[in-house]
Amino acid sequence: MDITELKVEEFTSPYVISISSEDTLDTALNLMQENGIRHLPVIKDGDVLGMVSERDVLTHMGKVWDKVMHVEDIMNSDILSVNANDNLGDVAFALSSQKKGSAVVLDDEGKVYGIFTTTDALNALVEIFLPQEL
Repeated sequence: MDITELKVEEFTSPYVISISSEDTLDTALNLMQENGIRHLPVIKDGDVLGMVSERDVLTHMGKVWDKVMHVEDIMNSDILSVNANDNLGDVAFALSSQKKGSAVVLDDEGKVYGIFTTTDALNALVEIFLPQEL
């Protein structure tokens, strides 16, 4: 296996779940817990506006204001977007250097293909260097 040729799409978590910018924090937390995920792309009119993490949501839960807040109030709009065909190493480096927990992976038409997380990067390392463990 030539690791310099690996594309990020090979290790990307499939995209199936997103959230609207107008949804509540309760809705976001429920979606994450029901699906065992920690990041949700925030979508409006088919465009990715940002990302909300479980940590973002939990920071506000239980506070007086959590029932009046919406996802757009806490989402991170400074997201890392990459193309599905981008080099795995380049994307992992971008996550690390920008201190991001995830990247939105886009297809050639600019639509969301999936989410690439730091956990996906670690899984790629395991598959590359310890394939017998899988």
